[in-house]
Amino acid sequence: EAEIIAFLLVLNATIGYLHSRSSEKTVQLLKKKLSVKVSVLRDGKWIEVDARELVPGDIIFLRIGSIVPADAKVINGNMLVDQSALTGESLPVEVGPGGIIYSGSIVKRGEARCIVVATGTKTYFGKTIELVKEAKTTSMQEEAVLKITRYMLYAGLVALAVSIPIGIMEKWSVFSLIDLAVVFLMSCVPVALPAVLTIMQAYGSMELSRRNVLVTRLSAVEDIGAVNVACLDKTGTITLNQLEVVGVKGYGFTEKDVVLYAVLASREEAHDPLNDAIITYGKRIGVTRDLCKELSFTPFEPSLKRSEAVALCGNEKVKAILGEPKTVLSLCTNNEHLKDKVLQDIEEASRKGARTLAVAVQRGDSREVTFAGLIHLMDPPRPDAREMILKLREHGVRPVMLTGDNVAIAKEIARNVAIGERIFSVREIMSKDVKLEDIIDEADGLAEVYPEDKFNVVKALQSKGYRVAMTGDGVNDAPALSQAEAGIAVKQATDAAKAAASLVLLEDGLSVIVDAITVGRILHQRALTWVINKITKTLQTILVILLGMLWLRKMTITPMGMAVLLLANDFLTMTISTDNARPSMKPATWNVKNIMIFSLPLSIAMLIPPVIVTYISLSVLNSSWNATVSAVLLSLIYTSQVRILMVRERNWLWSSRPGRELTISLLGTLIVFTLLAYTGIIFTELTPNLLLVVATTSLIPLAFEPLKVYLAKKYF
Repeated sequence: EAEIIAFLLVLNATIGYLHSRSSEKTVQLLKKKLSVKVSVLRDGKWIEVDARELVPGDIIFLRIGSIVPADAKVINGNMLVDQSALTGESLPVEVGPGGIIYSGSIVKRGEARCIVVATGTKTYFGKTIELVKEAKTTSMQEEAVLKITRYMLYAGLVALAVSIPIGIMEKWSVFSLIDLAVVFLMSCVPVALPAVLTIMQAYGSMELSRRNVLVTRLSAVEDIGAVNVACLDKTGTITLNQLEVVGVKGYGFTEKDVVLYAVLASREEAHDPLNDAIITYGKRIGVTRDLCKELSFTPFEPSLKRSEAVALCGNEKVKAILGEPKTVLSLCTNNEHLKDKVLQDIEEASRKGARTLAVAVQRGDSREVTFAGLIHLMDPPRPDAREMILKLREHGVRPVMLTGDNVAIAKEIARNVAIGERIFSVREIMSKDVKLEDIIDEADGLAEVYPEDKFNVVKALQSKGYRVAMTGDGVNDAPALSQAEAGIAVKQATDAAKAAASLVLLEDGLSVIVDAITVGRILHQRALTWVINKITKTLQTILVILLGMLWLRKMTITPMGMAVLLLANDFLTMTISTDNARPSMKPATWNVKNIMIFSLPLSIAMLIPPVIVTYISLSVLNSSWNATVSAVLLSLIYTSQVRILMVRERNWLWSSRPGRELTISLLGTLIVFTLLAYTGIIFTELTPNLLLVVATTSLIPLAFEPLKVYLAKKYF
């Protein structure tokens, strides 16, 4: 018996280890797809390559959000660089021309061209960049399972406390009492738990990878299934993230003049969507910077809300300004008579869902900044956005749109994709000294959101009891992505955002997020099936042993029988982790009270067959005690297969087909253990009559199927 138990423990450890290794390899393989991309000058063109392809002498372009891929010297430009992960310095440092930036640091502000001076093991820190670090937190699912396990252990100890005095009164030996204790404890401890949880998470992560979602933390597969609020970036997630210039309006300037100044204040190598749209439009109408020589350039910064360039166009020195309209208007000296008209034009464009940038110019030696015109851009909603939003709602997930755009644009997009029209401005909320917590319950979306606001949005939702998914793409999104239960880095996210996220999308749009939620819900259903099966099996076994002690003053299950039962129940039912399951239309939750209420009647139903088998074996067929014990053991094994068929489906058991592995396991278990009982191997040999009694009585719990369906609808 000791050898069999030792074998089962070693088997459990081995299975858990192998699947853990397998899942770790899977995660490592997925992480390779998150390699750092960098903009590099090759053959006179700016292209994006993997950081590992860099060599000393390469010219690279870095901007806000970039993780520095190699040791490099700044050629031109200025950056604020966070080196805290490398040097321990809490404050970022300014680096200008001639300064050295180190591999692994993060650009917090600014942009620059740099020349690579060292790569790989030859960098200052002599190690490659680690983008992704797995979280080591206990998952919600694991906490619930362990809590239930404790309850089962308490039930076993209570039953043992009742049974031990009976054994003492019957003058059992110390070894018999120890056997009794071992049987109770073996029935309570979920020896297969580590392997089952690992297998479930590994299968979930692989399924998500097939749906273009990379998992950087295994427990995130179940976390996404529990989400009931999804904070969605408008750009790239709800919309196509393909900005196009849809209109140019000059105020005393021609269209080509306005576009030229905008092109001068844009940078192609920055790969900024706004800049790219303006430059592309300029080429379409024949406007380029070829006739101008750039003298200086100030990149766009959130705090300034504009970019500036000084260039020599012909013999005239020109300072071009491109940025947020109100900010640019405030810089202009000719804005008084234009302000109302400009704001009216912006409002009209925003109602159509367009985003507007303003252009101003300062020419020659003049100190006057002249307002030149407006450029209207639009990022239309994805064709499937409305359908996906409705699917999120069907799954019990409330979508909340977050955007840096103004309220008018946000309302137009939100209305088009069925998110709603209750859009609030974060800036207005802050100006009125209103707390986010006070309005978050009624908000369909938030406009004028800075990246740093997202963290506060997540905290506000969590303070209301929501479980939050957050999409992000920038370095400043990292705190929010880390704080959310499911941090999701979108396809075009910066390296820093990918490092903070637990899920990384390989394609744009909402469909992959819906897929991720669906897979998470399926994983939850499998885990819930395993937990319900474990509870009912444990309670059934405890009650069988306890009833045997109270009724017959004997152990109806021996340590050897319990070891066999562990093999038949715990290990063979690992296939539940790959079973076919339908996702719930509600967010995944672990309500231990409801689970226990649902499981208790089923446990009592499962108690009926072994009790009847005991009575018929002893009183009707006059079988020996050893044969009766074997018959009870076989009854427990048979009812386990019936129980799995019942609990795997919250609806009628025939509503869905069991998975292939589970079907093979069920049939194999029935055939193997029936043959063992019939031939007397491990079991005491059972007669055909007794085998027939065991088989027929094991079907009795099926009569409780209507009760199961009723309880499932009520508590799940």
